[in-house]
Amino acid sequence: MTLRELASRNDGSCVVRLMWDPARDQTVLRFRDEERNETVVVDVPKEEALTAFNNPRDYLPSGVGEAA
Repeated sequence: MTLRELASRNDGSCVVRLMWDPARDQTVLRFRDEERNETVVVDVPKEEALTAFNNPRDYLPSGVGEAA
């Protein structure tokens, strides 16, 4: 799977990347929490891609990326 990066940002201990998978025509959110050594990759609807990038915790499974 070859993903193309659309946007990325670093929020201190968290790295957020918005990717596009051309083979599936799907946007993908990659969330990396450096402090917890946790990485999550989730598909997001294209029409919600920018919202997901700006508010990634809203798109993560429950318990991921939350304060301990």
